Amino acid sequence: MRSIHLSQFKFFKMKLTKEVIEKIQDAMNHTKKDGSINWKDDDEIEVNLAGTFAADKFIVIKNKTKDPVISAEPHPNFDYEKKEFKKDEGV
Repeated sequence: MRSIHLSQFKFFKMKLTKEVIEKIQDAMNHTKKDGSINWKDDDEIEVNLAGTFAADKFIVIKNKTKDPVISAEPHPNFDYEKKEFKKDEGV
């Protein structure tokens, strides 16, 4: 997803105007490398506000349709306790 920096807004006020919403929508209209759409119109989203400092805030848009993320299976030849690959026992 492309990021939108607030410096792109000429006169930015702390309101979600139609112009700001359109810019966010435009940033979300991106595709994957294969050309398929990543965010679909019927995806369920969650919107949050975050930031480290009181005056430093950013909007987080999470695609809940892709939640939970299904992780890959653990590698069969990796010892996760020792954090090393198992020795090859030959074929």
